[in-house]
Amino acid sequence: MLTARGAPLVLLVVFLAIGGTVLAWVRTDQRPPAWDYANHLERMVACADDLAAGRLRAILERSSFYPPLVPCTASLVYRLMPSDAAAAQVTILLFLGLGVVATYLLGRRFFDPTASAVAAVMFATAPFVVFSTLNFQLDLPLAAVAALFLYVLLRTGEFASIPWSVAAGVVGAVGLLTKPPFAVFALPPALMLAWPALRRRRPGPLLAAAAVALALCLPWYGLRVFGLPAQILNRSFRQAAEQGSPPVWTPAGFLAYPRSFASQLGALAVLLFLGGLYRAARRHPFLLVACLVPFGALLVIQNKNPRYTLPLLPVASLIAAEAVAALAPRAGQALAAVVLVTGGLQVAATTFGAGPLAGRAPFGIELAHADPPAPAAWPQRALLARIAADSGGRPVTVGVIPNCAEFSVSNFRYYAARDGLPLRFGRAWSDYPLNVDYVVLKTGDQGPAFASEKARRVTEQFAADPLLTAAFPAIDRYPLPDGSLATLRVRRPAPVTQIGPAALAGRIQAGAAALLAEFVADGRELRVGLDWDAAGLARGWIRRVTVSAASARVGELRRPGAPTLRLEDVRVVLEGLTVNPARVAATGRLEPLALERFRIERLTLSQGDLQAFLAAGRRTRRVRVRFLPGQAEVRMGAPGSAVDARVSLGPGRDGRPVVLDVHAVRIGGVPVPDLLTGWIERAWDPTLRWAALPVAVDVAPVRIGPGRLEVAAP
Repeated sequence: MLTARGAPLVLLVVFLAIGGTVLAWVRTDQRPPAWDYANHLERMVACADDLAAGRLRAILERSSFYPPLVPCTASLVYRLMPSDAAAAQVTILLFLGLGVVATYLLGRRFFDPTASAVAAVMFATAPFVVFSTLNFQLDLPLAAVAALFLYVLLRTGEFASIPWSVAAGVVGAVGLLTKPPFAVFALPPALMLAWPALRRRRPGPLLAAAAVALALCLPWYGLRVFGLPAQILNRSFRQAAEQGSPPVWTPAGFLAYPRSFASQLGALAVLLFLGGLYRAARRHPFLLVACLVPFGALLVIQNKNPRYTLPLLPVASLIAAEAVAALAPRAGQALAAVVLVTGGLQVAATTFGAGPLAGRAPFGIELAHADPPAPAAWPQRALLARIAADSGGRPVTVGVIPNCAEFSVSNFRYYAARDGLPLRFGRAWSDYPLNVDYVVLKTGDQGPAFASEKARRVTEQFAADPLLTAAFPAIDRYPLPDGSLATLRVRRPAPVTQIGPAALAGRIQAGAAALLAEFVADGRELRVGLDWDAAGLARGWIRRVTVSAASARVGELRRPGAPTLRLEDVRVVLEGLTVNPARVAATGRLEPLALERFRIERLTLSQGDLQAFLAAGRRTRRVRVRFLPGQAEVRMGAPGSAVDARVSLGPGRDGRPVVLDVHAVRIGGVPVPDLLTGWIERAWDPTLRWAALPVAVDVAPVRIGPGRLEVAAP
């Protein structure tokens, strides 16, 4: 039997063996980080820059959904490491170590050292835990903090100890700042232990824990308190449906997690888990509540991924250890040895696809998800260096069309941030490649079907449309390790010589009218004016396009059911518009390629027209607006829970054409403090998104009067 001194040494050896294996894997694998992995690495680089510059507010505001704790922890490790990738990997391994220690300490509250060490080994060598150590994701850190929280929670003595209760509040805040779903794993066991404290009528330690957690989380969650719930619902259901996840109340939906349990925890650990359930129910119901209640909550969410149940694996390992604790000492030691050997086989199968467990899937259930390293390098950084050289180092926008794991906008954006390149990135476009300076394409696979429809369409356009390829000539090609070919194109349309400037201007003016018809209807006295010179026009460049109308309806007219907004006395100027000259000359159709500035010089909007527009929108039908002298009175939501506010408009700044000043906010008739007003404004202010548009937008001074809003130069 392991002693209290020997068990930690065994765990240290196991941890070092896993760490060495993972680092060997990392040195061999040359694949770019995929999707969320790249996004988290990019946030790590950004946090390192923010910390170096003292931009603490930028750290709090940078991501709308993911808290900064793990990326910023990795950025601190980055200061001690030769590269950001190494720092990220070491950070994940440190969280693995925390999870192993927390699982062992939690087990010691219930078992002897042998069973506790077996639980920690099962967690550390679980196939999906090992797989998660190969990527910089938030789920393994979340599992580690969740296990630590359960340990500290038990030390509170049902919230009788103030020091341990404060510690529980601190660890709870760390968990929430790791990833918002921490609440799903923390609340059931916390409520289980809080109930006796409430019955004793001694809520002081419990309130202290809640106050500490709230105080530490408020700076980040406060900014998102009105927008985060909608994001969580969107990710849980709508995005899951788009990805083809089975509906919740179907056999496929209910079986998604049970079918992946063996490849997450390991086949032997699952058998022990099933054997330990009865003993846990009789002796340690805390473990069942901490495991099965969050599992039930995750089961009724449509968006299912093994990553989301990873934080349950420490508790599942402890339930599995119940089967070991029930055995006689020698039998327990023998089973512990089997667990240790099986864990080693799981590590080998997952990291290098080696050993007897690799590739085994009895009854269609994978025993370990093998992810052997791929030594072939991908050319993202060479491609970005080519763009930097061709552009002379000036800020440009790159459209990355494919959405493959190893070749997507996510890893391009990460490498650009890592190398400090002044580049903006976009994905495949819907209508026109507006303000896209460079285009990255690849043949073959374009990514998952649910997320690559636009990528396939744009790729097919470049393959079949010579007028589009003429505007974006290829400047380099790169063979990729998957056997496909990447192409780098630059927006550089050749001058049109087969048609004179006046005739070309006439075609552009006619094409502009056709293009406006996609967005403007019922135009009265609608006029389009061009200001051009012959040399620029031959390349498709127009100095100024002026659009004016006495009245018109504007909106996305090609989208069925899209609401339209009626405007009066409109004058809009488009400065520095570039169109595809070859397409205009050949077909008369306008294909916008670039726009330097969009300026609204004049318009009038009546209160009735705005209200009709809002009533026609699915998400705005409950919004009511009344124009008053100098401000607007806005109401959102149903009576009783409505949000009322006064809104005024000020001159633009920080890239926004106008700035909203929100004040006198009430929710359900209750006044809201100024601090919370800023949080509401952050969630619903549309001008914050306007600052991220690829085109600079200017708006002349805005005046709000009774019943109408006017934009006009002074």
